[in-house]
Amino acid sequence: ILVSVLLIFSNQSPSNGVQKAILGKSVGDFALPDLDDQTIQLSDYKGNYVLLNAWATWCPPCRAEMPDLNEFYRKHQDKDFEILAINAGESRDVAAQFSETLGLEFKILLDIDGKVLHSLGITGFPTSILIDPEGNVAVIHIGMIFPEDLNNKVLPYLNK
Repeated sequence: ILVSVLLIFSNQSPSNGVQKAILGKSVGDFALPDLDDQTIQLSDYKGNYVLLNAWATWCPPCRAEMPDLNEFYRKHQDKDFEILAINAGESRDVAAQFSETLGLEFKILLDIDGKVLHSLGITGFPTSILIDPEGNVAVIHIGMIFPEDLNNKVLPYLNK
């Protein structure tokens, strides 16, 4: 019995079981606080398409893509679609001020210690990962995501 328990725990990765993003595979689950200090879990959105967006205010392409992400979210949030923008290690105040300045309507999550982003295998910013309704990775986009990327890579899933 002890061996079974040890095997179960040895297969758990640090951040609540989150795993590296690989196309067609599950990333597991994670929980992070949002700007209102509510705990948001990826599994809360099972059954929806979720675009995870790794970003930081010090990253010029991250800053540049946010208005396009917000516009895309505004147009498609009624299609069981969510954006969870995971801030890389900045304070709540910095992320909140940025979000308020741009009038962002999607959820901003805070990964203060960077463990979730590290566990997802994110090594560059911005990075966007589309999670399908079953919790599997449908798209990985590294670098700034432009409106044509959203229309060509994400929208076809939302129109299924």
